[in-house]
Amino acid sequence: MDARHYELEWTSYSKDDYEKLDGSQKIVVDKALVRIRVHGMQAGQPLGKELVGCNKIKHQKMSLRVVFRESPNGIEIIQIVAIGKRADSKVYRAAKHRL
Repeated sequence: MDARHYELEWTSYSKDDYEKLDGSQKIVVDKALVRIRVHGMQAGQPLGKELVGCNKIKHQKMSLRVVFRESPNGIEIIQIVAIGKRADSKVYRAAKHRL
């Protein structure tokens, strides 16, 4: 088993997304971030269209999504692009504008 862990890189937008979450939402997102740190781009599901190259991890019950991609700053760095609810594809629109 590969013991390598990926470094996470926050954008100012994604850090703000995270700070706006309530405590229970942060617990769910923290678990997703651990998966990303351990598995990198193998975590989650690939996105299409304008977000090709990004993946998502979703939490159905809370309708939360974490959108991430390999950072342009390094091969073992995963950049968190957006965190938010799927309602009306808001999180995906935000991610598209941030890329």
